[in-house]
Amino acid sequence: MTPARSLRRLPPSTRLRAWLGLAASLTLLVVAGCAPKDEALRLQLNWVAEPEFGGFFAAEQRGLFAKEGIAVELIQGGAGIPAAQLVASGKVEFAVVAANQMLELNEKGGDLVALFASFQGNPMGIMVHESSPWQSLEELWMSEATISFEEGLADFAWLSKRFPGGKRKIVPYSSNLALFAADASLASQCFFTSEPVSLELQGTKTRVFMIGESGYDPYNVIVCARRDFVAGHADACRALVRALAAGWRAYLDEPGPVNEAMTKMNPAMSRAAMDRAEEVQRGLVENDDTARLGIGCMTADRWAETIGQLREVGRLSGAPDPAAQFVWDSASAAGESGR
Repeated sequence: MTPARSLRRLPPSTRLRAWLGLAASLTLLVVAGCAPKDEALRLQLNWVAEPEFGGFFAAEQRGLFAKEGIAVELIQGGAGIPAAQLVASGKVEFAVVAANQMLELNEKGGDLVALFASFQGNPMGIMVHESSPWQSLEELWMSEATISFEEGLADFAWLSKRFPGGKRKIVPYSSNLALFAADASLASQCFFTSEPVSLELQGTKTRVFMIGESGYDPYNVIVCARRDFVAGHADACRALVRALAAGWRAYLDEPGPVNEAMTKMNPAMSRAAMDRAEEVQRGLVENDDTARLGIGCMTADRWAETIGQLREVGRLSGAPDPAAQFVWDSASAAGESGR
């Protein structure tokens, strides 16, 4: 894993504070159109080719976008890529964001709406060495442990609210895995499919306490678009949702060819790391909701919960309508029964 990877991802909201001010000052482009008919619809990823986008690249590899009658260009991201800002300003038609990121940006003047949630839960966690004495997230957070964590994250605000007090020592987050590996007493924030996987392959065994265990479990790896774009191009957006759902199904059933292709697009991540990350993320892609509503689905109840939690910790002042934060689910986009 490269240092830039950690700098970008651990939050999808890590850099949010840095460019929310930009969002507030930007005059968002009011555009009803999209790319011309003979051009591909642009989908901006917030990181490079890795298993969290496996269903996207499977859809591309298997021609599923074309099967739905649309052309889609998957644009790789990287450290510092403001994916949500790019879609909010009309630079691209679609982008990958996290639920809290979209909600916070909308409060600053954006008008994004979610179409598809690849991850049904929060991929953020806190990793400890396998030998660590701490046995739960609450126990760790209330202990005297040293925890490497970015205090500006919504996850940090939620944990501090959920588990007040304690004697933990918070130190700035470091992307240097060698430092973590060398200090068996250190705990660190992590992206579930990233740092722990890299450390495991390097011979350092960890345990991960998922932040979702504390109740803060927003959708992630969400495909969003401007609301006016969706209103004007509903057929194309539904086609995208159908292709992504089919792509994720194909990737879950046969990840090997896509992982091999992504390794060539992203040589910094080995094939072994790709394979292992795909294995550990399966529980984030499929759950009881997806069994009912299809891969990529969302519900108003889950959005309401995230909105309430962000308000509780002071990340939102308004109270947006939960049902208005997303459109359709995989089943309704396919013409089946809706949510």
